[in-house]
Amino acid sequence: MIAIRDDRVLVSKVSPGLPARVVEAVTNLSALFDPAALRDCMPPGLPPAKAWHAAASAIVREAKAAGRLDGTGAAEVLAGIDSAAALLASCCWTGGDAASWRPSDAERSALDDAEARLARGARGLFTRVYGTWEGRPVENHCPGAEAARALFAAARAALEGDGRAGPACPGDGRPVR
Repeated sequence: MIAIRDDRVLVSKVSPGLPARVVEAVTNLSALFDPAALRDCMPPGLPPAKAWHAAASAIVREAKAAGRLDGTGAAEVLAGIDSAAALLASCCWTGGDAASWRPSDAERSALDDAEARLARGARGLFTRVYGTWEGRPVENHCPGAEAARALFAAARAALEGDGRAGPACPGDGRPVR
């Protein structure tokens, strides 16, 4: 238990410092949030989500090889990339080569819905309610929520070719209510 508030009880399943480490690690990997850089790293012939996953993973591996990330930091960032790729794959089902892929109307709607469920302040994908305690919901928030939001936005922008991804990890990395 990390906080008891008038309106909820917050719990955490991660060690102290993990959220700050993840935010710091991804903030130093600007290519992960640059749609053009991601497109340049996407291997040809792969479906959209797989191409983005390969590109993002390559950026992390290169940062680790260059000494900009240690093994723990790389593993933590790669876990976030895996999660963002799974969400992206659930929205982008028509496949084909990522270089020529454009979302169908249904896929665009799914992408919009996913972004809405990732939004700050939403009780969506980053909040889990475990029940109640003394009349208050007991909640857990994903420690990498800000990074995941930015990863998903950059992935979408890279795949759709519109360059609209925002900055890496805006704000202080804490969940907003």
